[in-house]
Amino acid sequence: MQLPTVQTRFLDLPGSFSLRNGAVLDKVRVAYEQYGALTPEKDNVILLFHALSGSQHAYGYNPEVPGTGSLWKPENHEGWWNSIIGSGKPLDTDRFCIICANYLGGCYGTTGPASPSPADGLPYGSRFPHVEAADQARLQAFLLDSLGIERIHLAGPSVGGLIALSFACQFPERVRSFISIGSGYRASIEHRLSLFEQILAIELDPDFRGGDYYQGPAPKKGLAFARIIGHKSFVYQEGLEQRARKEVGGKSGLLTWMTPTRSTQSYMLHQGTKFAERFDANAYIRIADMWAEFDIRDHAPDGTFKTALEGFRRAGIPALVFSIDTDCCFRPAEQQDFVAQLESARIPVEFHTIVSTKGHDSFLLEPELYAEPIRRILAEGHPEHTP
Repeated sequence: MQLPTVQTRFLDLPGSFSLRNGAVLDKVRVAYEQYGALTPEKDNVILLFHALSGSQHAYGYNPEVPGTGSLWKPENHEGWWNSIIGSGKPLDTDRFCIICANYLGGCYGTTGPASPSPADGLPYGSRFPHVEAADQARLQAFLLDSLGIERIHLAGPSVGGLIALSFACQFPERVRSFISIGSGYRASIEHRLSLFEQILAIELDPDFRGGDYYQGPAPKKGLAFARIIGHKSFVYQEGLEQRARKEVGGKSGLLTWMTPTRSTQSYMLHQGTKFAERFDANAYIRIADMWAEFDIRDHAPDGTFKTALEGFRRAGIPALVFSIDTDCCFRPAEQQDFVAQLESARIPVEFHTIVSTKGHDSFLLEPELYAEPIRRILAEGHPEHTP
C-alpha cells in the first residue's frame, strides 16, 4: 500500500517561551505533522510524542523538511510509526486526528541549538539552554491552543512516554486517556549513567568545541560513539548476533588501528556512523540530558508520587502501560513499580508485558502486539464520528 505524502507544518510562537530553569527563548518555532481530519468539535485528537532520536514525522512519506539541511536522510522519509498509524490501524486516521511535534532543542524543524539566535543570527550552539520534559509538554500545550484543541488522548513510546506523563500531570483536565509504551516515570541509575557516557562521548570529540562547531566539522565520531553506547540498550542483547549482518565490514571512518573481526562490531559501527549523518550532536545532548534528569516526582513541591499524580487521579484519566520483557532502557521491574505507583494513586490502569526478542525497539517492529489494547482504550468513552 502506497504511503500518503505529508508535509511538516510550523507554528511560530507569538511571544517568548520561558523554561523552568528561568531561561527565555525568543522566536520559538515548533515543527509538527497532522494525520487524519479534525472533527468540527476538535475532540478526536491523539497527541503523540516521539522517542529520543525520532521526529515529528510519524506517518506517511515526507521527502523534505525545510530547515533541516543535510540531516533529513532517505531513512527519515518514511514515518517512524507507519505500522501503528493509518486507515484501520490502532491509531486510526479514519476516526482520529494524530498530531506529533518535534521537541524543543531538536534538529528536525523545531527551534534547537543549530537554529539562529535572534540576538545575532548565529547558531545558538552552546548558548542553547537545558530543556526539561515539563517544558516540552508546555510547548505542546501551546501548539494545541494555537489549533483550538482542548482535550486529547496521549500516547508516547520511550522518552515520549515521559513527556506524555508530564503533560498529563500538568494538564490533566485536557487528557482523555494516557498510553505509555516502553517508558516509565524516571530513568534508572543504570540508564542515567549510560546517557552520561553518551554525552561524554560527544563532549570528548575534538570537533565538538564546547558545542560551537557549526562553522566547522561536526563532531560525528563522538556522536557515532554515543549512538553505539545507546544502541546496545535499544536491542535485545541476547539476539544481537542474529540481528547483526553476517558480513564483517570495514572501519567506517571511526577506527584507526582496530579492524572489526565480528559481525556485531561491524553492525554497531554501521549503526553509529549512519546515525551521525542524520542527527545533530547538540540536539542529542539536550534530549539525552532531559531523559536522564526526568523524575515525575519533581513535578510535586513535596517530591511525592501522590502529589505529582493528584491531578491525574482527580481527572479520572485511564492509563494503558506496556512493558517489554527484554527492554534494557525501562526494565520490567521498573515498569511494575510505575504501575504500582499509578494504582496506589487510585488511577485506573491496564498493564501488559510484551514478550519479545526485539528489546526496547519492539514497539517499532511488532505493532500487532500492541494493537488491541490501544484500540480498546481509545474506543472506550470516545464519541463515534463519521469522517
